[in-house]
Amino acid sequence: MTFNKKLLAGLVAFAAASTSAQAVTVSANDGWELGVSGSVNQFITFTDDKNANDNVNEVRDGLLPSFLSFDMKAPTMNGLDIAAHISFSPSTNVDSYGGIEQREVYFTVDGSFGQILAGKALGLYGSHNILTDQTLFGVGYGTEGNGTTTLGGIGLGYDYASWRSQVKWTSNDMNGFKIALAVVDPSNGSLSLNTKPTGSIKSGQVDQEDLRYEADLSYAGAFDGGSYTAWLSGMTQDSDVDANDTDAVTVGATLAVAGFEAMAQYSDSEAGTTEWSQYLVQAGYRFAGTTLVSAQYAELEDDNAAADDTIDKWTVGVYHDVNANLKLVAEYTAVEDDDKSAYDTEIFSLGGFVFF
Repeated sequence: MTFNKKLLAGLVAFAAASTSAQAVTVSANDGWELGVSGSVNQFITFTDDKNANDNVNEVRDGLLPSFLSFDMKAPTMNGLDIAAHISFSPSTNVDSYGGIEQREVYFTVDGSFGQILAGKALGLYGSHNILTDQTLFGVGYGTEGNGTTTLGGIGLGYDYASWRSQVKWTSNDMNGFKIALAVVDPSNGSLSLNTKPTGSIKSGQVDQEDLRYEADLSYAGAFDGGSYTAWLSGMTQDSDVDANDTDAVTVGATLAVAGFEAMAQYSDSEAGTTEWSQYLVQAGYRFAGTTLVSAQYAELEDDNAAADDTIDKWTVGVYHDVNANLKLVAEYTAVEDDDKSAYDTEIFSLGGFVFF
C-alpha cells in the first residue's frame, strides 16, 4: 500500500509528542488505517517480607509492563473487516537490553460469522478474571526478585491467562451472550506454594502431540443506572504423560450500579497430580466517576496438602483518574500463608500510569 504525505507527517508528529488519550490514527490513500497507542507505568513499592525478616524497597513496574501498540485495519471488503495488532512491552525494572517482551502479535477477521483471531494474544481461559481484577492497574503482590512485573492477583485468586499462541473464534453478540472457542499451543502445568505462592497454570514452552483447548461463555447486560457481566470458562489439555493432564474451570460475575462496583470469581484447577482451588471477591465505590476506592479478598487452597494449606490475600486500593491520560494509584496488600514458614508479606505501593 502507498502512504500519503499526511500519514508520514502524522507519524512524525506522534513521535515528537502526543497528548491524546486515544490512539493516534492516520489513514492511507487506499483506505488502510494505522493506529498507535500505549501506556507507561511506574511504582515505588515498600515490601515487608516477614519470613526473611527484611524490608525491600523498589522503583518498578506494577502488574503490567509498559505497552507500545500498533494497529492496522484494512478497508471493509466483501463483508470482511481485517486487522492486525502488534505490541511491545518494555519493563522499567530490568536491564534495558533484555527488558522488552513481545506479548501480542495477531490478526483478526470479522464478518457475519463473528471473529477469528490468529496469533499470540491473551489466553481465553482466565482472561475475564485478570481483566476485572482491581490490581490490573496496580501492584498487588509479587514484588522483590527484580521480576519484569509483579503478580497482582495471579495465582492468589485466579489462574493466569498468559499470552498464548492460538486460533480463536468468538461469536457475534447474541442478545448479550457470546461464545468463544480457542485452539492453543500446549503448556505445562505447575503449582508452587513456597517462596512465591501461585496456583497458576504456566504459559508453557513444551513440545508434545496434544494441543490445549479453551472455551468461554459470557453474558453482558445493562439496566437503568447499572450493568452486569457473567462468565463460565474452561480449559483442557492432555499430555504425552497421562499424569500431567491439565483441566481447569472458572466462573465469575461483575455488577456496577450507582457508583458501586463488585466482582466475584471462583476457579478449580488440576495439573498432573496437583489440585488447587481459588476465589476472589472485590467491592468498591467510584466517586464522581473518576476515583475508585476498592478492596478485595482472595484465597488459594492446596487441595493436595497433607494438612490444609491455605494462602489468603487482602488488597485495598485507591485508583484516581486525573484525566484521560493520567491515573494515580495507592495500594496496600497483605499475604498470609497457613504454613508460617512459606510466605507472609505486606506491600505498600504508590505510582501511576500515563496513557497515550
